[in-house]
Amino acid sequence: MTVEQEAQILLNNEVRVTFAKSQLFGQTGIVEGIMSDGRTLDIKMSDGKNAFLDVTFVGEIQERTQFAKTEQSLGPDANSVLPL
Repeated sequence: MTVEQEAQILLNNEVRVTFAKSQLFGQTGIVEGIMSDGRTLDIKMSDGKNAFLDVTFVGEIQERTQFAKTEQSLGPDANSVLPL
């Protein structure tokens, strides 16, 4: 995947600044646009400010998924072999 394709995927999505040397490191925002170079993102930060960052400086925020730590139980009848 090219950097330009990644920028298109991030458009209208929430991102987190991952570049450690940035003053915005760790902050989140919504990608509102892509500049004409195809890789610079126009991001509306959560504090209301706008920032222009290269696509390599941000990461998409993934929703957390919860996985059961124990085997799912469907009840005593469903977990046993029933005679025909």
